[in-house]
Amino acid sequence: MGFGFATVTPSGGSVNATSVAQAVWSYTPRSLTEIQNLVNAIQNNNPSLLSSLSDLQYVPAPYFAGQVSLTQVAAFIDNVVRNYGLVFPIANFITNNPYNLWTTNFVSSLAVNPYLTVTSLNMLLSNANMSANYAQFLLYHLAQNYYYNRWIETVTANAPSITFSANTTLSTNVLIAQSITIASGVTVTCGTRTCFFIAQAFNNQGAVVAYGGAGGVPATSPLTNYGGTGGGGIAVIAITAVLGTLNVSGGNGVTSTNTSGSGNGGTGTAGVFLIINGVTVPLGGTGGYSTNGYLGVAGINGGGGGGAWGDYGGPGGNATVYSFSSPNAMVTYILQGLSDWWLINVLGKAPSSTTPLAYMYGSGGGAGGAQNGVVNDAGGGGGGGGGEVVVYGYNIISGTINAAGGAGGIAYASGAVYPAGGGGGGGGGLVFVFYGATSGNVTANVANGTSGIGTTSPNNGLAGASGTAYIAAVTVNG
Repeated sequence: MGFGFATVTPSGGSVNATSVAQAVWSYTPRSLTEIQNLVNAIQNNNPSLLSSLSDLQYVPAPYFAGQVSLTQVAAFIDNVVRNYGLVFPIANFITNNPYNLWTTNFVSSLAVNPYLTVTSLNMLLSNANMSANYAQFLLYHLAQNYYYNRWIETVTANAPSITFSANTTLSTNVLIAQSITIASGVTVTCGTRTCFFIAQAFNNQGAVVAYGGAGGVPATSPLTNYGGTGGGGIAVIAITAVLGTLNVSGGNGVTSTNTSGSGNGGTGTAGVFLIINGVTVPLGGTGGYSTNGYLGVAGINGGGGGGAWGDYGGPGGNATVYSFSSPNAMVTYILQGLSDWWLINVLGKAPSSTTPLAYMYGSGGGAGGAQNGVVNDAGGGGGGGGGEVVVYGYNIISGTINAAGGAGGIAYASGAVYPAGGGGGGGGGLVFVFYGATSGNVTANVANGTSGIGTTSPNNGLAGASGTAYIAAVTVNG
């Protein structure tokens, strides 16, 4: 055979030398010149040396035969896609694997090779001939093998750059751009409980604010002792990140200014948290009780509402918690969910199964109880729990992150005979900052929410527990 297709054992994968030879020679017999032209085209990165463009489907064969390196193949395919406009056939070969040459091992190795530019990789993923499931496989492969920067560069390769020069409320929960800039003095408010910023460069000179689970609602509309809103969730995925101010602190429980209604306080909305093994979501504080013991129980993160005479304060919201074995495992999961969002919402491709977006936000505090009649008293609303911030940045320059719990509300009573309880403080939030090279100067406030004051000191609510700031290096392969 002259060039060893039948005798050189391939490096890795399910393809062997015999199958390669059968693939190459099972179609119309080729001359030795045509075989040499295929090898020369790859070695010289010059598709014009091919005898026929139909020979592109056999590009992996010389690699398996040891005649060209993976780097040469990657550079050749990059040239074919970007400069010769042949993205359609290459995407077709990847999806359909003619002659079992374009194996998943071969293609995934190409996907992480730096000589296949992210521009070409983006073009291939976007092409109509690339199936949704195969595009998902390649994006997941980047994430699962810790090619976080390459993943970012790929999904942002064809995206615009965005600058916020005035206060803005986002209408989408995912923002993907080559660069995202927030000007000094500008506040960007997340329009949903969790917002995701994905960019090669994230430059925040202003502030980003997110709000989470709603506080519990009082028993009747004239009452105002609402539970505090939980802090929201913010995820920043960037190669270089100036974080500016990221604010997901919980709201304070509200003090009732009247007792024009009676009933138990409503329950705070449950939050959602992602954690690393060994980290716990802090509890909110229990609401203060009235004379006969009515109070609002602490939730996972949300503070309980203060009790009134004969009426309970609402329980704080109990967050759902998802645990990961390591920082890399958490980042990978978040990127998988974002991969599917990008495929569906940007490329219009729908994989057969998907990873959900990694929503995260704090629990709302419980509303205070109230009694109107012979007794006129109202417990303070429970403080909202601090939310969650997750940052991956290869180089993190600086940032200030606020994820404190909200304070419990103050109780109200028309007299000291029938006291009411102060709201419990919200639990502090969680901050995870993962970096590849530098962590920069990042400060985080995850303080607990303070206790609400009861009508007498025995009726004060309890403070929430403090949160956790977790800053760690992650493995990044590219």
